[in-house]
Amino acid sequence: MHPEVVRRLLRSEPFARSRRFAHRLDTEPVLLEELLDLVRLRHLENDERLAPLAGLVAQAVDWLGGSALEADDSAALVARRHMTLAALSYLVDFNDVIPDDTVGGTVDDFVVLDYVLTRALNPAAR
Repeated sequence: MHPEVVRRLLRSEPFARSRRFAHRLDTEPVLLEELLDLVRLRHLENDERLAPLAGLVAQAVDWLGGSALEADDSAALVARRHMTLAALSYLVDFNDVIPDDTVGGTVDDFVVLDYVLTRALNPAAR
C-alpha cells in the first residue's frame, strides 16, 4: 500500500477516535473484553478481503488477552498495545473512513490492520 494512503488513514478522524478509545481500555477492563469479543465475532476468516489477516488479528487478540502484558509496562510496550487496540477498534467501527456496509468498505480496515498489527506484533518489522 502506498505510504501516503496509510498516513491519511492513520491521521483520519475515525482512527483518532479509535486511538482515544484504546487509551480508555487500560482503565476499563470490561471494555477491553467487550472489544475482543466484538473482534472475535467479526469472523474474519469468512470475509474474503480480510481473511488474509485473520491469523494476525487472532494473534493480537491472544496477546491483548494474555496476562503477560501486566508484567511489563515499558513505554514501548504501552505504545504497541495502544496501537493494537486502536487497530482492532477501527476494525469493529462500521462507520470508519470507508463505511463497512459499502462496496469496498473493508479496504481501509485491511490497510490499517496490516500496517499497525505487523509493526505492533513484530517490532523488528518496522
